[in-house]
Amino acid sequence: MSQSILDLCRSGVRAALRFGATDAEVYGQSAETTSATIEKHDLLMAKTQQETAFGIRAFVGSRLGFASTNDVADLERACREAVLLAQASPADPGNVLPNTQTIAPVDGLYDPAAEQYTTDRVVEKAIEMLRIAESVDRRVVLGDAEFASKRSERAVANTRALAASERTTLFLYSALATAKDGDRVSNMDYQFGATRSVGEIDVEPIVRRASQNALDSLGAEPCGSSFRGPIVLSPQAVEALLVGLILYQLNARNAVRRQSRWGDALGRKVAASSLTLVDDGRRAGGVAASAFDREGTPHAPVTILERGVVVSLLHNAYSAAALSQPNTAHAVGSAQTVPAIGPTNLAILPGSASKDDLIAEIRQGLLVTRFSGNVDPVSGDFSGVAKGAQLIADGRLERPVSGTLIAGNVFECLETLSGVSQEEETIVSLTLPYVRVEGISVTAA
Repeated sequence: MSQSILDLCRSGVRAALRFGATDAEVYGQSAETTSATIEKHDLLMAKTQQETAFGIRAFVGSRLGFASTNDVADLERACREAVLLAQASPADPGNVLPNTQTIAPVDGLYDPAAEQYTTDRVVEKAIEMLRIAESVDRRVVLGDAEFASKRSERAVANTRALAASERTTLFLYSALATAKDGDRVSNMDYQFGATRSVGEIDVEPIVRRASQNALDSLGAEPCGSSFRGPIVLSPQAVEALLVGLILYQLNARNAVRRQSRWGDALGRKVAASSLTLVDDGRRAGGVAASAFDREGTPHAPVTILERGVVVSLLHNAYSAAALSQPNTAHAVGSAQTVPAIGPTNLAILPGSASKDDLIAEIRQGLLVTRFSGNVDPVSGDFSGVAKGAQLIADGRLERPVSGTLIAGNVFECLETLSGVSQEEETIVSLTLPYVRVEGISVTAA
C-alpha cells in the first residue's frame, strides 16, 4: 500500500464530496495478527491474518448512507455508494459528525519490538503455556488456549478538518483449564492476560491460576439443599451477571429508543452506594486504550455511576445530538459498521473489604466463580448455573459444589449489593472486584 491509511481516508472524504455529500467521514483500519491455538491440550495451529478495511459515512443534510470495502482500489466506488444511499435515506437530526477537538496521543500503545515478534515466537509461547499447566499438575488439561500478537493502525478523517491516526501493538493470551482424575472432572476455569509491550509478556500467572482453580473444584458434589441468601460473585461472574445489564441501561442509544430504565435517570440513585463505575479510554496499559474513539472524538476519563447515582450515559455523536447531552467519546465499531456505543476500559472501583471479609459475614451462601445462563437486560431477570461454585457455611468456604442453579433480578442485586472487595482482576478491558449480592435463589440440582 503506497499511501498511508490516513491519506486514503482523506482522499475518500474528497471523493464523497465530489459525489454530492455535504459532510463525510472515512474510517480506515489495518491489522496483522499472528496466533497459536491450543485445543484439548494440543497445539492445533498457528496462523497469520492480515486485513485492511475502510468505512465511509456520507451525509446529505441529515440523511446518512454507509458503505465499506476491504479493497483500496474500490474506495471511490464505496464513497459513491455511500452518497447514493444517503440520498435515498430518511432524514434524522441525530445524523451529525462530532465536533473536532485536539487529540493528545496516548503513550505506550506501540512497541517497535513487536515488529520482530515472529510466528516462531508466538508458537513458543503457546508451547510454554502447555508446559506450565503440566508443571502445576498432570491432571490439568488446557482445553482451549491461545497466544496472539497483533499490530494495527487506524485512522479517521472527515469534512470538519479531522485527521487522526495511531498505531498499536497488543499481545493477548488466554487459558481455559479443566482437571481430570479418573472419572472425576473439574469445573472449567478461564483466565486472560494482555500487554502492549514485548518485555511485559508473562503467560505464567494466568495458566497457573486457571490450572489451580480447576484442581480446586475436583470432587464437586451437589449443593445438598436449596436456599435464598447471599452470594459472592468473582470478577468473571460480575462480568457475566451484572456488567451486560449495566452497559445496556447506560447506552444512550437505548435511551433514545426508550429501551433503558436509566435513560432519564441522571442524578438518580439506581444502585447501592458502594458501587462506582468509571470508564477511561486513556488508561495506561488498558487493552482498549486509545487517543480517540471510532468517530475521532478524544478519550477522557468518565465517571458513569458514582456511589450508585447515574452521572452520565455513554454517548457517541448521534446520541449526544439526539438527547442534547455531552458526547463522552464512546463511539465503537470497525470499518465494516456504522459507529455504535460501547465502553473502553471500564472499571468498578474497589471497596474497603477483602474478599475474605465478604465471605466471613455469610452464614449460608455461595461463592460463584463463573455464571452460565441468561440475563434479560430489560427486565433484569436472570437464571442459570453457578460454575466453579463453592458452598459458604459459617463464614468460610466449605466445599466445591456442582449443578447448582441461581436466579434473581439484576436490578434488585444492584440495589441490595452489600459488599465490594479490595481485590480486583482485569478481564480483557474490564477491571472488576468481587461483589456480594443478597436474596438470591440457590437451587440444588
